[in-house]
Amino acid sequence: MPKLDDSRRLMGPNLYSGSPGAIAEVALDASDDADAFVRAWRQELDRLLEALRWASPEIATRTYRGGVALFLAAPFDVLLPATEINEWAVASAIQISGGRAALPLAPVRDELTVVLAIAERPTLRKLTAEARARGLPIIVDDEAVTIGAGANSRTWREVLPTIDAVPWDTLASVPTALVTGTNGKTTTVRLVARIARIAGRHPGYTSSDGVVVDDRYAERGDWSGPDGARRVLRHAGVDLAILETARGGILRRGLAIDRADVALITNVSADHLGGYGVDDVETMLKVKAVIARVATTLVLNAGDPALVALAAELGRPVVWFAIAPCAVSGGETWFADDGMVCRGGRPLVPVDEVPLTFGGRAPYNIENALAASALASALGLPEDAIVEGLRTFTSSTDDNPGRGNVFEVGGVKVILDFGHNPAAVRGVIALARNLAGDGAVRVTIGMPGDRPDDELTEVAAAIAAGAPAQVVVRELPAHLRGRQHGEVPARLAAALGGDVAIVADELTAVRRLLHAAEAGDVILVLVHLDPAVEALLREP
Repeated sequence: MPKLDDSRRLMGPNLYSGSPGAIAEVALDASDDADAFVRAWRQELDRLLEALRWASPEIATRTYRGGVALFLAAPFDVLLPATEINEWAVASAIQISGGRAALPLAPVRDELTVVLAIAERPTLRKLTAEARARGLPIIVDDEAVTIGAGANSRTWREVLPTIDAVPWDTLASVPTALVTGTNGKTTTVRLVARIARIAGRHPGYTSSDGVVVDDRYAERGDWSGPDGARRVLRHAGVDLAILETARGGILRRGLAIDRADVALITNVSADHLGGYGVDDVETMLKVKAVIARVATTLVLNAGDPALVALAAELGRPVVWFAIAPCAVSGGETWFADDGMVCRGGRPLVPVDEVPLTFGGRAPYNIENALAASALASALGLPEDAIVEGLRTFTSSTDDNPGRGNVFEVGGVKVILDFGHNPAAVRGVIALARNLAGDGAVRVTIGMPGDRPDDELTEVAAAIAAGAPAQVVVRELPAHLRGRQHGEVPARLAAALGGDVAIVADELTAVRRLLHAAEAGDVILVLVHLDPAVEALLREP
């Protein structure tokens, strides 16, 4: 029997449309006819919209394993009533699917007529139209309306101005980049921000680690969604914005803006599959591509055939990057060739002089350095600043916390890394093996409970391929996400096979590995989350 699983507002460009809208996700049993349910929903939606005299809106549907998503475009001011309209259509379609009569129209029609009249904000619609006509960004949420961006913006939090009262001549955008992908987002964003600072700019950026303006945290935590983007774009000290844009924010709320100067997609591989009906890498690419559809220029990984195909589909100017020269048509290129970072075939800096790459032993960070260079170039930042950024940005906890940070304790190297999907784990365990030389590699990992079983198995396989001498699996108590306590560690241990210990937390795991390690060994801490571990490693 169909069941409404979730209903929410998408407040900007999203997987279904370039416009805001209401999304309903409906869970279906194996015996349910998805096509028949969508037809019933559309019939009931049309019935209610006609009664409300709502002009035919943009509609989109998507069927996935175990459910359907049903999208109704709507102006921002009436998004909440739009979710009610969508929920009523779903409820009536469920009635029809169960062989019962459709819901009566009269009571909901009368109620929603009043709700819509109250919700409508004609002034907001006029301001939005005027801002877009002038080529200005307009940033809207439940708290405020902002026209322009960063240092060139003005925000109204209560009463909106008339068009004539807006100081249009003082408003403008700032160079804005959106950054997404499976791996490398945070490292790339941080490096571009460093390059911008070297160039004399005042960058604001968002990441899964926080909101940062001019190297100072405005907020800590995961701010890689639209709320973080709005925080940066409303900050009066920002003259360039670099916005990490995670798939969760795109799927839950849509983008914060409908125009950007540049969009970077680092790569796309298996990670976070199964949530919001995104069951495969092909669909995940469509989610990531939402940022590309609002950007003027794209920065894409030439080594990813799916991204090369996306560029051909969108027909936008592209700046390409890849860890090795690739055959691509048109656009500037940033490749690593013969041990050098090259721009358009012109050598700029030796790879082994880029600290982020560990002397060239971390191919995934060579790729991140190239992505950052390409993005900085697309944003108009000067070449000398790019080169200096590459030479000075490191994998330290100061420059890139949680990403490949190396400590040394009694001759044992300890790498702290957030790597949590198969591609990331393969990359960082290869680095650990390289740094270990003749020493042993010892690994600890914990995984969030929202990862599907096949992804847990792939992560375990990536660890096993590194031939570690010791593996300690741990629980992530704050990230069970629907799983039973101990379930994920048990599945990881079973997939790894052999003598695998299970412990309660990251600190216990690291202590156990340090006790067993000998000088020359490397300990790799994957999905590093616990700051107490860093404190332990800094103890004299």
